[in-house]
Amino acid sequence: MRKNFYLFALSFFAISITFAQQQFPPEEVIVGTFIGKTVPLRDFETIVDDQNMDPRTLKIVPNISTTELQLNGGSPTIINNVQKTIGGIESLPLEQNFIGASSSESGFLPPDPTGAVGPNHYVHSVNSLVKIFDKTGNLLAGPTSLGTFLGFGGNSGDPIVLYDQLADRYVVSEFGSINGGNSLAIGVSDTNDPTGAYNVYQFAFSGFPDYPHYGVWPDGYYGTINLNGQTTRAFAMERDVMLAGGANPQIVIFSLPNVVVNPNQVKSPEAANLLGTSFPANTPGYITYLQDDAWGGVSFDHLKVWEMDIDWGTIGNSTISAPLEIPTMPFDAGELFGNGNGPIEQPGTTQKLAGHGGIISFAANYRSFGTYNSWLITFNTFIDNDDTGGIRWIELRNDATNPWTIFQEGTYAPADGHSRFMSSSAMDAAGNIGIAFSIGSSTLPVGLRYTGRFDGDPLGTMTVAETTIVNGGGVRTNSNRYGDYSHLTMDPNNFTFWYTADYFSSNNAWRTQIAAFSLSGGFANDAGVNAINTPDNGLLTANETVEISVRNYGTSTQSNIPLELRVDGNLVATELFTGTLTSNQTATYTFIQTIDLSTPGQTYSIEAKTLLVGDEFTNNDAFTKEVTHLLANDIGVTEITSPSPISSLGNETVSVTIKNFGATTQSNFDVQYIVNGGTPVVETFTGSLLSEEEMTFDFAQQVDLTTPGLYVIDAKTNLASDQDTSNDATTINVTSSCLPEALLGCNLDGIKKFVLNTIDADDGANGCNTEPASSPQGYADRTNLSTTLSNLAGSNTYTLRAQQNWTGGPGVEALSVWIDFDDNGTFDSSEQLIAGQFFQSSNVLEDFTLTIPVGAPQGPHVLRAKAIDTSGGGDINDPCTNFDYGEVQDYTVVIDDILNVEDKTILESDIIVTSLPNNIFEVTLITDFDGEAFISVYSILGQQLAIKSVEKNNDRYTYRLDMSYASSGVYLIRMGSQINNTFKTAKIIVK
Repeated sequence: MRKNFYLFALSFFAISITFAQQQFPPEEVIVGTFIGKTVPLRDFETIVDDQNMDPRTLKIVPNISTTELQLNGGSPTIINNVQKTIGGIESLPLEQNFIGASSSESGFLPPDPTGAVGPNHYVHSVNSLVKIFDKTGNLLAGPTSLGTFLGFGGNSGDPIVLYDQLADRYVVSEFGSINGGNSLAIGVSDTNDPTGAYNVYQFAFSGFPDYPHYGVWPDGYYGTINLNGQTTRAFAMERDVMLAGGANPQIVIFSLPNVVVNPNQVKSPEAANLLGTSFPANTPGYITYLQDDAWGGVSFDHLKVWEMDIDWGTIGNSTISAPLEIPTMPFDAGELFGNGNGPIEQPGTTQKLAGHGGIISFAANYRSFGTYNSWLITFNTFIDNDDTGGIRWIELRNDATNPWTIFQEGTYAPADGHSRFMSSSAMDAAGNIGIAFSIGSSTLPVGLRYTGRFDGDPLGTMTVAETTIVNGGGVRTNSNRYGDYSHLTMDPNNFTFWYTADYFSSNNAWRTQIAAFSLSGGFANDAGVNAINTPDNGLLTANETVEISVRNYGTSTQSNIPLELRVDGNLVATELFTGTLTSNQTATYTFIQTIDLSTPGQTYSIEAKTLLVGDEFTNNDAFTKEVTHLLANDIGVTEITSPSPISSLGNETVSVTIKNFGATTQSNFDVQYIVNGGTPVVETFTGSLLSEEEMTFDFAQQVDLTTPGLYVIDAKTNLASDQDTSNDATTINVTSSCLPEALLGCNLDGIKKFVLNTIDADDGANGCNTEPASSPQGYADRTNLSTTLSNLAGSNTYTLRAQQNWTGGPGVEALSVWIDFDDNGTFDSSEQLIAGQFFQSSNVLEDFTLTIPVGAPQGPHVLRAKAIDTSGGGDINDPCTNFDYGEVQDYTVVIDDILNVEDKTILESDIIVTSLPNNIFEVTLITDFDGEAFISVYSILGQQLAIKSVEKNNDRYTYRLDMSYASSGVYLIRMGSQINNTFKTAKIIVK
C-alpha cells in the first residue's frame, strides 16, 4: 500500500464527483424464457442419500476463470489500524441454532450456502438442494433437488435465495441449462408460501454467468456475474413481470465503466440489497466493488460505486454511471486460492483452505433511515505477512444531496492467531450492525461466529463480544474448496439477524448451520456499561481516574443507575449515575474513586458494571478492559521481514520491524544484526517511535549471501535504558540459492500444475508466476507449500504429476527435479531425482516417478522443479543456469523415516477397477486399512470432479462409479485415506 495516498484523497474525491456524472447505455438486453409454473415445492420427491457417484449430482463445483493468474505486485500490505481485541458487550443468547444441510445429502463441494427468512419460514439452499424450515428449525419441505425443482434436472451450482419483503415472495436461483449452460435459472414463489408453487425462468447470457449474486430493489432484482470468468457485468431483472408470472421478463446488462477486475480468479462486485420497506423515491440501483492498489491500473485502495437507472418502458434509455471512487484505509485483498492451495491453515494437515480474498462479501445490505441512507460493505483483508485473515467493514452513508462517503470503517482481526473471513453483515432498524463469519487457523478447525456493534458505540469498532455459533469438528484434507460464500439476512421484524455458512462436522464432511441472533432485545429495563474510556496503557499512577460509557439498551427511560467498579476482581467502588438516559442513549460517567495501577509492567483487569434494579438482561451489564502500566523504556525487534527465507545469491537488504513496547517516545537508538554468529552490524534508528508504535527499519549495510548455504540472521535493538530485554531480539533462517531466470518468457512453457502427495499447486490459465514479484522472471517461491515424504524402502516412491503449457507437441518441454538434502542451496548432481524427462502431451497432467533415496536426511528440504523449452537456450539438468523459456518452482518436502502406519497400509493395498456396461466402473481397494476412506475422480487436466466417502465391507472398500453422464475421455481415480490424503491411483476410459 502506498502510504501517501491520503495526500491525494481530496483531489480524487473531487474528480470522482465530476466523473460520476457521465452515463453509459446498456451493453445488452436479454428476454427471459418462461419455463412454467411448478407443482408445490412440498410435493416434490425428497432426496435420498445415494451412494452412486453420478457426475450430474456429485462433483466439485468449479470456479470458472479463464484469465491469466497474476500475482499481486509488491509486498503484502501491513494493516496497522486493526481492532485486535474482542468487544466487551455480551450479546443476547442465540435465538435459533440448527443444522441446515450436509454433504451426505448434497454430494457437492463446496456447498455455497444461502438462505433467506420471511415472516414464518427460512428457505435454505446449498449446491444441489433446497430445504424449507419453520422459524424454530422444523423441516417443512425437502431436501429437494434444486435442478429438478427449477425444471431442468441438472444441478449446476451457485444457488442464491432471497426474500422479497416488498412483495412477500421468495426467489431461488442457480445456474441454468439453456444456451449450453450459459444461463441462470430463477424461481419466484407464486404466493407468500415458499413450500408452494414457483414461476420459473431461465435467462441466457453471452457467456457463463459465474458467481451470480443478487439484491432486492424496488424496481428490480439487481445483480452481478463474472462473465466467462474473465470480467464482470451488472444487471437488473424485470421484477414486476417475474412476480406476476409474466412470459417475457427482461434483463438489462451493463459493463462497469472504468472497472479494474481482480486479476486473480473471481471478480465479485455486489449489488445493494434493500433491508426494510422504506426507501427514497426514485432511488437508483447501486453496485460496488473493491479496488486493490496491488492490481495493475489501481493507484490507491478504494471502493467504486456505480448508479443504475432503469427505464423498463423504454429499456434503451436505461443507464449506468461512471464510478464514484471512495478512498479507504489500506487493505490487502490477496488471492482467493493463493497458489492453488489457500491461505487459511487447518490443524493437523498441510491442506489449506481458500481465503476468499478480492471478493465483496454477499450481501451488501442497504437501509434507509429517512434523513440518511446506510450501506454496509464487508470483505476479507489479509493483515500481515502470514496471510492472517481479517474482516474489513465499511458503512457508507448518503442523503438527498450528498454522495456516498465513508461514515465509519474498521478491520476486525483480534490478535489470537486465528483468521476471520467469509463474512456477511447487515444493519437492524436501530442502526446496530451484526457481522457473522468463519474462523480458523492451524490450531482451530473452521467454525462460525458473530460479533456486532450498537449505534452510537465508538466508530470503527465491533463492541459486541465474539460469540460462537458452532465449533468445527473436522478439517478438509482433500481439496482447498470451502464456502464459496455465506449469507446473513434480516428477519421482517427488522431486528433479528439470520445467518448460514458451512463448516466441517468431521474430516472432509461439510455441514451448514442456521443461526438467528439479535442485538436489540426489546426489553423495557436494560442498562449496561458499553465502554471503559480511560485509563489506557501508559505510565500509570496510584490514583488513576476511570471514565466509562453507560448505555440504555431498553425502551424505558432510566436514571439513578447504581454502578460498580472492580480491579482484578476486587471491589473498589459503588457509586450512582444520576443522569437520565432515554432509549438507546449513551452518556459518560467518571468514578469519584481512583484506582491504583502503579506497578510497572503489570497488566490490570478493570471491570465496570451497572446494577439497575429490575434489569431484564444482565449479561450486558459489565464491561472489562485490560490496561498495562508500560515500562518507560522498552523496545525490540518483532520480525525480520527481509531477506526472504529463500533468497538469491547476492547482497540483500536486512529489514526489521521495531516496536516500542514502552511508554516513552524513543529515537536515536542502535539496532544490529548478526549473521551466523559473526561480527554485529550496528546502525542507528534516527526516527521517532511513539509508544506502542511499530516501524520498519532498513539497514544500510546489506548482508552478503553470494555463497550458497544456510544463514542464521539475528536482529535486536540496543537501547541502553531498556527495562525489559527479553523482547529485544528475533531470528530468521535464510537459505541462499541460485534463482535462475526465464530470459525470454515463461507463459507458454511454465509449470501450469504441480501435484506431489498433499501439494497441489495450480497456476491457472497463465501457467507461469513470478513469486515474489521481486524474483527473477519465471521463478516461483512456493516453499510455503510442503508435504511429508518417506525415505523407507518400499514406501519411498511417489507419483509426481505435472502439467506444462507448451502446445507444440512432445519432445520439446522437459522436467528436472532436485531436493537439497544437505540444505546448502546448491542442488548438487547427486540430489537430482528427475533428470530432463520430456513431457509427452500438451496441457495434460502427466506422471513422473520420484524416488526418495533410502536413508535420506530427515527434516525439511527445498525441492526444485525446473521445466524449460529444451530447443532454446538453457540446460535442463543445471538447476542454476538461466534459460530462454520455462519456469523454476521451489517447494518444501519434509523427509520422515517413520511412515504413518495407516499410510503404509494404504500404499501396500491393491486397487482393482472392473469395467461394466454403460460406462459404469466397480472400484475396489483391498486393504488392511480400517479408517475413513474416500474415492475421488479427476479429469486428465487435473480438475477434481467428484469426491465421496466409502464404507468398508470385510477386507475391501468397494464403490460402483457411474460415469454414464460424463464426457468421453481418460479419468483418474484415487482411493484411500481421507485424513492423511494417502491413496492408490487408477485410470479409467469413458467411451
